[in-house]
Amino acid sequence: MKLNEECVRAVLLDVENEYQFGSFLHLKDFEENQASKFSKEEIEYTIIRLEEAGFIIATIDWVNARPFYVSVGSLTWKGHEFLDNVRDSKVWSETKKVASKVGSVSLSMLATIASSVITKSLELN
Repeated sequence: MKLNEECVRAVLLDVENEYQFGSFLHLKDFEENQASKFSKEEIEYTIIRLEEAGFIIATIDWVNARPFYVSVGSLTWKGHEFLDNVRDSKVWSETKKVASKVGSVSLSMLATIASSVITKSLELN
């Protein structure tokens, strides 16, 4: 399964917007917010990969090699940093445009591109 960058951004935005300290978000919470335009499988896969990459704190219980229970506790520092770079819709659009020139790129490369887009927009002529 391919990691969908749009779903990554949507899940991170949902965590930031919906998470309340000391609680957990569940799959249904994502199906009712930004990530709602993605399938349950895409959301689950994205959450699993984001937890694996250290962008979120999540609990994932597996049964027969499939996620049985998925909950998200919060963004990590790394998750906040990434989201801060791609939150703005204009920056995100330009980031995807630049990234499309090379095909697929990693999340860390997307963050680097977004940072460059932000830096470029701050330059005074």
